[in-house]
Amino acid sequence: MDSHKPTPTHPALSALTFASERTVVSEQRTIVSEHGPDAYERASYYNGITGDGDHPELVYRSDSLTMPFPKPVGRFAHVPIKSLRGVFGTPLNKVWDTVGPQIRDIIKAQKIQWSSISLARFFTHGPPGEEKGSLGPVVIWIGVLPGSTSPDTAHDVSQQILALLRKHEVEGVVVEWTEAVSQRL
Repeated sequence: MDSHKPTPTHPALSALTFASERTVVSEQRTIVSEHGPDAYERASYYNGITGDGDHPELVYRSDSLTMPFPKPVGRFAHVPIKSLRGVFGTPLNKVWDTVGPQIRDIIKAQKIQWSSISLARFFTHGPPGEEKGSLGPVVIWIGVLPGSTSPDTAHDVSQQILALLRKHEVEGVVVEWTEAVSQRL
């Protein structure tokens, strides 16, 4: 049977499907959220941050409406490549010892299965042959167990986190949620 043809029990799937070994996608139900990334952004947003190409998948980011993720176009399309940078000397650093535990408590109060809360900045490299790139904003990077948190839940909790940051006079920070599994080293 051709897997691309719809049947009464299996809806048609797109010819282009993004997946990873960490994520199981059910053919029986598809939940689309106005707050969640599309399949391309989910799979490609963190492209390059790991050396082995097994980068995490994006669940939600608080700046998606103001900073759309570019889709490659044209014959020589370039998928953006990112690298992880540290966060130093920002207004968030000054209050992190206070707000970090409060952010953890906000997440725990929603019974979210989280694995990490980190501060990061991502550098997006220019296309091959170009030396320029751009350093993104400070990110509160929240790792959740795969399949455990919806984009809608991440959006709601992010609004609480951003309100907490504004209360501490910290602006310009983005909250990003990714699927991550903690590993003991």
